Amino acid sequence: MARPRVRLVVTADDFGYCPRRDEGIVEAFLAGAVTSVSLLVNGAAAESAAELARRHGIPTGLHANLSEGRPVGPARHGASTLLSPEGFFLGKMGFREAVAAGDVALPQVREELEAQLNCFRELLGRAPTHVDGHQHVHVLPGGQTPSWG
Repeated sequence: MARPRVRLVVTADDFGYCPRRDEGIVEAFLAGAVTSVSLLVNGAAAESAAELARRHGIPTGLHANLSEGRPVGPARHGASTLLSPEGFFLGKMGFREAVAAGDVALPQVREELEAQLNCFRELLGRAPTHVDGHQHVHVLPGGQTPSWG
């Protein structure tokens, strides 16, 4: 009886955070140590990272972010339960505390995640190979997973 084939997937997240990090991730992919990346679409280097992914044929997913930097969706234009008064996400612990307190409006979460998905599609011209969460935001309780259809 043949043994089932096992494939190890090693995903480098925070792709698009900054050029130096992206260079290291691409180097690891080309060396065979990394098999896919997760793109932070609101990262400072998201556009150049997307170009690197296309150029090198790197399987790329969306690194959904609700905790660091600025939003890409409608929240960037006004008040939101996801943002500080300065217009930035609340931070890892701030977001967790807001979720635990019931202070996060789930429709705003959905809007931001859909905007990040649309941004990903604009940057790469296709849907992500996978979706995971920056600072493990995808495992927090309190909401439904959006349909990525």
